[in-house]
Amino acid sequence: MKKDELVKLWVLKFCLKVLYPKFNVFTFLVFLAIKYRYYYLKGKIHNSKMDTYSLKTLPNGRILSLIKDIVTEKYLRVFSHKCIIISKERYIQLCVENFFYHDNGVLWVTMKLSPESKKKQQENVDSSHSNRLKYNLNFVTSEIHKRLYTDNISEVKSERIVPLVGSNLVEENAAYTNEDELFNIASTFGINTDDIDVTFHPINAFENAPKIATSAEVSLSINEYDLENDFLKELLSNHFETPKAVCLNDMISINLTPTNMSKYNFRYIDLVENCGKLYFKCKKLEANESSTPENCETLQVFYIVKGVTQLTLGDGIHTVKPRNKYFEVKDLNQQQISHICPTGLKDRFNQIQETIKPFLTGQIDEMSSSLPSPIIPMILLTGPIGSGRHLLVRVLAKYNGLNFVQFDCNSIQNSTAKQTESKISSVIQKAKSAAPVVVLLDNFDVLAVDSENNEDFRITEYFNSTVTNLYENYTKQPIIFIALTEKADLKPNMMRMFLERINFKKLDVEQRQDTLQWFISVMNITTDDDEKDFYENHQRIADGSEKHVLSDHMKDVLYRVASKTETFLQGDIDVLMHFALRESYLKQTKCPTLITRDADLRFIQEEDFDKALETMRSLQSQHLDAPKIPKVYWEDIGGLARLKKELLKTIEFPIKYPHLFKSSSLKRSGILLYGPPGCGKTLVAKAVSTELNVSFMSVKGPELLNMYIGQSEENVRKVFSAARASSPCIVFLDELDALAPRRGATGDSGGASDRVVSQLLAEVDGVDGEDSPSSSFVFIMGATNRPDLLEQSLLRPGRLDKLVYVGPYTGLTEKTSVLTALCRSYKLRPEVDLEAVAATLPDSCTGADLLQVTTTARSAAVRGLVDKLHNGLVKESELSAESVVIGVSDFWEGVESFRPSVTEEELAYYESLQRQF
Repeated sequence: MKKDELVKLWVLKFCLKVLYPKFNVFTFLVFLAIKYRYYYLKGKIHNSKMDTYSLKTLPNGRILSLIKDIVTEKYLRVFSHKCIIISKERYIQLCVENFFYHDNGVLWVTMKLSPESKKKQQENVDSSHSNRLKYNLNFVTSEIHKRLYTDNISEVKSERIVPLVGSNLVEENAAYTNEDELFNIASTFGINTDDIDVTFHPINAFENAPKIATSAEVSLSINEYDLENDFLKELLSNHFETPKAVCLNDMISINLTPTNMSKYNFRYIDLVENCGKLYFKCKKLEANESSTPENCETLQVFYIVKGVTQLTLGDGIHTVKPRNKYFEVKDLNQQQISHICPTGLKDRFNQIQETIKPFLTGQIDEMSSSLPSPIIPMILLTGPIGSGRHLLVRVLAKYNGLNFVQFDCNSIQNSTAKQTESKISSVIQKAKSAAPVVVLLDNFDVLAVDSENNEDFRITEYFNSTVTNLYENYTKQPIIFIALTEKADLKPNMMRMFLERINFKKLDVEQRQDTLQWFISVMNITTDDDEKDFYENHQRIADGSEKHVLSDHMKDVLYRVASKTETFLQGDIDVLMHFALRESYLKQTKCPTLITRDADLRFIQEEDFDKALETMRSLQSQHLDAPKIPKVYWEDIGGLARLKKELLKTIEFPIKYPHLFKSSSLKRSGILLYGPPGCGKTLVAKAVSTELNVSFMSVKGPELLNMYIGQSEENVRKVFSAARASSPCIVFLDELDALAPRRGATGDSGGASDRVVSQLLAEVDGVDGEDSPSSSFVFIMGATNRPDLLEQSLLRPGRLDKLVYVGPYTGLTEKTSVLTALCRSYKLRPEVDLEAVAATLPDSCTGADLLQVTTTARSAAVRGLVDKLHNGLVKESELSAESVVIGVSDFWEGVESFRPSVTEEELAYYESLQRQF
């Protein structure tokens, strides 16, 4: 080494000794040599460009699963809520730069905004200022009001001390943290967006290293619940049983676990179910030895240690909480990352989010100040029960860090206007006390409506003026009103209040499949034995995406299940998943090979979904809008070979090859089956639905008729609306002559029958409705015994334009095939010859006549078996359905009791109708 280099080294050692007497100079020199060598090999000695990281979020459980093998278990609970995860290579590079601040797998560094983010932030500030000058044409009373009543804004810092860990699953230019820490980081830099780019630098002074706080003050972020101070102090004491790293003005989230809540666990069950956690804001942090200047731009980190730090609870504050974007799971090993909103409702979620976003960011305040009345964020959601409206509003509140308050308008509306006004005032006061909040007004259609279903103008005016006054005089925190109704037609004055009206339509097959995939994802369920370890063995990069890790087999199974769940809403799919889990559990516990081990509640097969569907449909009441797929096969129907071929040719091709029938000239709306009763018209329609796996709605004409004016037409609309939602679907209208008789021939003075016929014609013409994109696959099959009494306009081309005659069975072959089909579930003696039985019957027999023969024969066989029991030839314990065997004598008894249900005159009449049509 040259003499001048030795002199420089001696001077450097002398300066370090003077500045840091206790510092090991040789260690520092070794550190400088390693750092120089590292940068020399990397070629970054003359590279002045900084490494920029895009800050993203992951669920808390995913963050813990990534760092639990990196951070020492003893310190995992100390740092896990503040850790930022970057790539392993970048982490090593920062460790070389910041060697002395590496502790137990965590590296403490200084975080700053990237130059691009600083530029965007300054542009947003300038834009906001210009908009304020542009729109604020009136007095600045709203700005003064904000300054007077808004909580003290946190001081904006330019640097923040953060802990880093490295992971091989993270890409180079990304940094991941949980949603709470991202909220704190954005507050530190004064940013109100999630798009943050940051840079990491070595800590520039030992005074900025983490310290133990001697005193700290935290305040509860007020929510919709009234909580005792003793409970809050107990919660804080249990939470800080393990030391925690905290910064000034940070939001501290505390999970409401039995360990943290202690003896208050059962007193606040509702709080645990709805919130799951409480938020506190750190208002003050102090340490004994702090040489940090008052105007320091670096936000330091302190440890709150129970028994050392004097922790006090301040007054509650109204503030927005961190956003909850992801669905939290309890299993830390689960690889799935799912949005908090079910996928099938994502479109509606985004629509509402876009509507309320300007009110949450304050972008609309400047515009409102120049208007004579404020812009009120009131949204109307309409849709059936179970469509996910309540869930979506709750999810919306969590996603935006708002409180949630729900009111039922049935309890607000009273017999007297004075009482109703008093309760409306209570609702407004509750909303102000829980702000920032989303207020849900359920059953809003009953508000301001009197006992005679007329609009109560006094209540309407009072509600409107009260809400307007709230937004004129209260600008402290955002308050969002969301009203729910089943009906879309509200009173006109109430309808004018809403800024946005959103209707929840029924889910199509793709949306139902997406919802099923979301449930499979958040419940960590598999559908095949070979895929039980699919999630554990499938490694993913922690990119924060919400894509579901599902195999092709699982997707195919879920698509088939979704195609069977026509008219299912989000709530129905939720119930289906739990019923399928129940079926899987019962099957596994009954299986003899699984007695020695517990049932796997993560395993559901397709047959479990099928059984769950059967259970749900059996529990459903027989509403008009409850389509189902019957279980009637061609084997259950004998004869009618020509009719089967004609029906399949008409219906099967448009379902299997829809792209060939896009031309309107090729569409067929329906088919009319006519003929004498008992010939199998209804059975044939069910068999077509089963064989083609199409939903089937069987409606008898008299079922739709109602004595009240307008109700019959409403029933017709409901049937076709449900059919369009469950497309492809077959609507079978039995006894059609009762529903659609000739107009003007019924003689009713009110014309109710004519209105029902007109409504039916309008619905038949409108099967291409807007409720479903595949609504062209709605087929109408009518059945009647008297086609001559039908409204003739119903039979024109484009409606029920194809008439098919379903007559009695003729010929020995057809009668034999029908008897064979009817006896499929019976046990026959070997000497029974069904062809001989058919030969003894008349030439023309209806299906009901042949059913009578087989039923009488079985009854005779049962009587013979009972006689043997009385004579002591058989024991009662040996009797079962399988012991009933039908013999030749039994069939002859059925033949002797044969009475034709259709006379020769009636057959001649139907034959004349066949020639006429």
